[in-house]
Amino acid sequence: MFKRYFILNLIGICNQHLITLTGLLILIIGSPTVSAQQGVAQDAYAIFQQSCFNCHGPDGAYKETLLMEHNALITENGPVVPGNPETSRLYKRLLGEGGPLMPLGGPPLPDSQIETIKNWILAGAPDWAASPTTDGQLISAGEILDAIETHLMSLPSFDRAFARYFTMTHLYNAGESVGILQEYRKALSKLVNSLSWGGSVTNPRPIDPQETIFYIDLRHYEWDVNNAWGQIETVYPYHISFDVPTQSALKAQLERLQTETKSNIPSVHVDWFVATASTPPLYHDMLSLPLTDNELETRLGVDVGRNLRDAPGVRVWRAGFNNSGVSTNNRMVERHAF
Repeated sequence: MFKRYFILNLIGICNQHLITLTGLLILIIGSPTVSAQQGVAQDAYAIFQQSCFNCHGPDGAYKETLLMEHNALITENGPVVPGNPETSRLYKRLLGEGGPLMPLGGPPLPDSQIETIKNWILAGAPDWAASPTTDGQLISAGEILDAIETHLMSLPSFDRAFARYFTMTHLYNAGESVGILQEYRKALSKLVNSLSWGGSVTNPRPIDPQETIFYIDLRHYEWDVNNAWGQIETVYPYHISFDVPTQSALKAQLERLQTETKSNIPSVHVDWFVATASTPPLYHDMLSLPLTDNELETRLGVDVGRNLRDAPGVRVWRAGFNNSGVSTNNRMVERHAF
């Protein structure tokens, strides 16, 4: 399952005069453009996500003491003072000032990452999930088909039957934030590899400048073996259809894509796929999961009983948990090599 946390509103601190004065000073000195601000916000968010979310993300064990969500960071007396890193507790803790060095128990952040967070605060700590993405430039259905067809025809003719595409251009056109679109990209990569019987991690590859259309090869995930894409086509509700004669050119272009990929639906929406294929029944159907654990073990080539009897610490390992950030119960994890 994938959880998305969208922070849409910037909550101001009470001292509005201070914010106004800070904003005027930034304008006088020469503020960064909206796109530059969004860029530094995304860079800071990437660092937070990699180094801070495990403890302080929405599911982190220490979210009650510090929650790495934008509106929680900049509230009155919050850990971030927009425009002033020297008085921001979050920035100072990254330097080991005012308390234990953060991230707690791990190596300190590289100087370049600390500098990025400092620049984000200096820029006014802009919200990484607040800015629109399109600047009024919408991507048409024809442009989507053009991008797919151009990429598809660049492949060797034999490989085209295994090419499929995911699109989130409709989200881009709707003005979704850069942060949300990035979350969808990561969710897509995680899900297709979670649904894979392949032996290596292969992420979908963007084929357009805006990174809203993604290419995969079915063979990388062994989806060609179990007709996984056919399972998708069976339940996909947003199949493109074009009216004739007003959209005859688009209809003909789609038919060419269908012929080359040997599929009825060469592309599906990312958001639908993430929401639907991450849960049963489609999740089970795409993986062709057996009905019992014994059948699954046979398919994986794992003999659980023999491993536990003859190969503890060699082919099987166990770990127990008394405390957990996500569960109130004791738990055990058992890992078998295969």
